[in-house]
Amino acid sequence: MEDYISKIRTIEHEFGNEIPNPISEMEYGNILEWLKENFGFERFDDYYHFLLQVNGLSFNGLYLYGFQPEHPNIDLIDSNTVWREHSWTKQFLFLGDDEVSFYVWNTEEESFQVLDKPGGDVMEEYENLTDMFEAALKVAIP
Repeated sequence: MEDYISKIRTIEHEFGNEIPNPISEMEYGNILEWLKENFGFERFDDYYHFLLQVNGLSFNGLYLYGFQPEHPNIDLIDSNTVWREHSWTKQFLFLGDDEVSFYVWNTEEESFQVLDKPGGDVMEEYENLTDMFEAALKVAIP
């Protein structure tokens, strides 16, 4: 995943843009507390590894969530507040989205999934978050 984020950082820098800095321990503590209260997570190592590289990401129509309250499009908590308001979405932890997909953790099936927008059909499944995010980043990079 580091290579993809590095490429995005380079592309954004060429256009005078910056991607978010890595997350601080305090910010991750806030996310982990929210994850524990809402989903029972004691730890979420793959997600923490992502956040240590970039605290959320918006690139070429792809949004991967971090702890960014000032940027609701890439904020994990704000995005889940919006996406989980329907009964069929309560089983998902939304981790990102793009124009046609949601990137989620399905709490009932205990798997990482790419869901079709807006129908919610499972398009792909992954064994871990890193593989799912890498597939999304690969598509987003021109």
